[in-house]
Amino acid sequence: MSTACVQDIYKCATCKSAADEHGRGCKYGLLFPLLLVITEQPNCKNYEFDMEKARLQLKKLEESKT
Repeated sequence: MSTACVQDIYKCATCKSAADEHGRGCKYGLLFPLLLVITEQPNCKNYEFDMEKARLQLKKLEESKT
């Protein structure tokens, strides 16, 4: 059984506003994802897909399988 964290719920790992490919360091504030949870928002209105972060995640996933 796995647990979802705030970054998983709001897809911070592939957002342009995040500082790294893990979804940490939102440029709108470190507690912004938590604010979304508290206000029961279904998705982040500031989310913008970043292809480069998605590529980095896929590369790391492939490396871990070998």
